[in-house]
Amino acid sequence: GYPTHFGQMECLKLIASQKFPEKRIGYLGLMLLLDEETEVLMLVTNSLKNDLNHANQFIVGQALCALGNIGSADMCQDLASEVEKLLSSSNAYIRKKAVLSLLRICRKCPHMVENFVERLSSLLNDRSHGVLAGALALLIEMCESD
Repeated sequence: GYPTHFGQMECLKLIASQKFPEKRIGYLGLMLLLDEETEVLMLVTNSLKNDLNHANQFIVGQALCALGNIGSADMCQDLASEVEKLLSSSNAYIRKKAVLSLLRICRKCPHMVENFVERLSSLLNDRSHGVLAGALALLIEMCESD
């Protein structure tokens, strides 16, 4: 493809912003301009960790979406515990995004699958259809990885 180095650092600056519209554009640019092989991606891990612990559900959702789309194996391993905590959220939107991010984590780090088996039963009993659909996809991935 075309070189995208011109916009990579700008995306990182936007993600570090405290304003939601700037952060949202930063995450969108990040997912469009970078892939899991890009070296600059390692710089975003700390911002992702901060955003996963944010009070705003939409910022947490953007971080989970980015991790689920372009998370590298190292990034997935570093942020797996944060994502696992979000599975217990009272917000179905966050739980759904967390399950989908776990799917990426299980694909990138197959050795971590067994860490999430116990959590799967509660996800399969969730009242939200989005969480349930994600949990079924996660269950299928876990079965195929064994």
